[in-house]
Formats: sequence, structure tokens, C-alpha cells
Amino acid sequence: MTPVSQCLRKVDHASAIADPTAVDHLCAALNELESAYRRPSERIIALEAILHEFMRSGRTDNTSFGRFLRISVERRQNKWSLRYA
Repeated sequence: MTPVSQCLRKVDHASAIADPTAVDHLCAALNELESAYRRPSERIIALEAILHEFMRSGRTDNTSFGRFLRISVERRQNKWSLRYA
């Protein structure tokens, strides 16, 4: 299973959790994904894949979790793009 697939599975699990630990699970999954890739450009692409797949698979951006995921991914991508530049 690829790092993106593993992360997406964990993000799916975190989105189903109905308590505050969902944020911790999401952050841990994204941290693990980022650590699977060496180069900032690879990390940016992997994060984009997670966001794209989460939204594509029928989940909506209108949920609190969906908004948090989008904001988290965008912040991480910005961080890596600054290091990549």
C-alpha cells in the first residue's frame, strides 16, 4: 500500500470519529505521509493527492472536518513550498 493510500485510509477513519481526537488522528496521518517522502515537492504532491481523493470520493468540503483537512493541507503545502523555493 502506498503512503498516500495509507494516509487516505487514516484520514477516512479520522473523519468518522465523533470526538476531538479526530484532529490528532488527522495530524498524525499527515505527519506520517510527509515523513514517507524526502523531497518537499513530493510532499506537496502527496498532500494534494490526499485532499483531492478525500473530496472526490463523495465527501464534502462543507463539513467541519473537510474544512479542517483543506486548511491543514494548504498550510503544510505552503510550508514545504517555501522550503522548496
